[in-house]
Amino acid sequence: MSRTFSMGRMGRDTAIYAIGTLISRAAAILMLPLYTRYLTPSDYGVLELIEMTLEVISIVAGARLGAGVYHLYHKAEDERERRAVLSSAFLTLTAAFVLAGLVSWWSAPLVAQLLLGGVQHTALVRIAALSLALNSLLIVPLMALQLEERSLSIVGLSLVKLAVQLSLNVLLLVQYHLAARGVLLATLAANVAIGVPLAARFIRSYGLTLDRTAVRGIFRLGLPFIGVQLAKFAMTFGDRYFLRALADTAAVGIYALGYQFGFILYQVGCQPFFTAWEPKRFEIAKRADRDAIFNRAFLFLNVVLLSTAVGITLFVSDFLHIAATPPYFPAAQVVPVVLIAYIAQAWTSFHNFGLFAAERTQYITLANWVAAGVAVAGYALLIPRWGMMGAAWATLLSFVVGEWLVYVYAQRMHRVGYEWGPTVRLSAIALAVCAVALVIPPLPLAWSIAVHTALLLVYGALVWFGGVFSSEDRARLKSVPLSPRALVAALTQ
Repeated sequence: MSRTFSMGRMGRDTAIYAIGTLISRAAAILMLPLYTRYLTPSDYGVLELIEMTLEVISIVAGARLGAGVYHLYHKAEDERERRAVLSSAFLTLTAAFVLAGLVSWWSAPLVAQLLLGGVQHTALVRIAALSLALNSLLIVPLMALQLEERSLSIVGLSLVKLAVQLSLNVLLLVQYHLAARGVLLATLAANVAIGVPLAARFIRSYGLTLDRTAVRGIFRLGLPFIGVQLAKFAMTFGDRYFLRALADTAAVGIYALGYQFGFILYQVGCQPFFTAWEPKRFEIAKRADRDAIFNRAFLFLNVVLLSTAVGITLFVSDFLHIAATPPYFPAAQVVPVVLIAYIAQAWTSFHNFGLFAAERTQYITLANWVAAGVAVAGYALLIPRWGMMGAAWATLLSFVVGEWLVYVYAQRMHRVGYEWGPTVRLSAIALAVCAVALVIPPLPLAWSIAVHTALLLVYGALVWFGGVFSSEDRARLKSVPLSPRALVAALTQ
């Protein structure tokens, strides 16, 4: 059952999700030396191509039908209707994911031959297909926990899943030398370990009811997102297919490692925020002070997002020289461009509210398909000339086009009075500091870390004194204890 909205509670949930995400990413970073030593760039590239291909199959099968569940849940008039929305979504998405898994299993030899270089990879595709089918046990039950504001439960489950997966990765890579097969088997086992009890808990709480009105709403709002996700796939992963065709799976693996820092930015810098924000923004929209809350939330998002991006940009090369092997070092070159692309993607996720509120999600589809066309054209023109950097710049251009179109359409359909001044100042500071770091010539590792640490301190000082925060925000931040939870609460009051 949902509670009355509280910005402070949302800040608390954001902090909890952020802690969970940070632990997950820290664990992944600690595992990087293992992966780069027991997986060749070619292995890494094969895993990336399998994941991409299975994602396409799941999208076509309707795996994104849950996109409108939060809106339908808050639109429901009573508890019975809300339960029917969640139960219907669970049954609908379960059918979609099982279908996607069956299609993936059946087409595994063809996928392996066409995209991975040979049928010897068929077994890998089939292991991934089983994991895909089992994802249906996780998605809607986790949505229900979000709506119940059970942030600690969500983080706890994600950390247990992570522990199972990483433990099995160590065993299967180091002890049994299973390479890519070991990584995929670990993922499958983790999905079983968490998905089965989570789905059982959901069924006990919400039952299994297929409500026709709820299903129609799910399809009405969700079907446009099949097109959206296909377009986003082209924008996010299409470059790997071009790199595979023009180079080899090793080039895909190196680029994919660099691109992972874009995913890290999204997962650490904004995913915790959106996990707390998306179930609540439709409730906030009913308030008289909606615009003020949206602006404070957008600034809070960007402070975390851009600060994380600056930190990654400053230290990514140092990190790779410590944690990875030399064949992976060139991955650092694409990171700054990919990070800017994911900042644009985060803004798109925030600004699409107006199109959901107006129930005109087809414009999100249109914007993403235009952006996907820009991406594919960019890949075709830039990758043959500049390889990985061409792929990164094409990605950035497409994400910026998508954000601009979504923002324009959303403001026309359901206007929100955004105040851009603080975000523009914050962005200018971040770009200036990163530009300085990128023009400094290569230094010995210890000196490089020292210089980058100094630049990070300069960034913090410029943000504090550079007009990003109002005088009231600065006074409030000065008065709170130095703890993550207290700082989040101060920023979101």
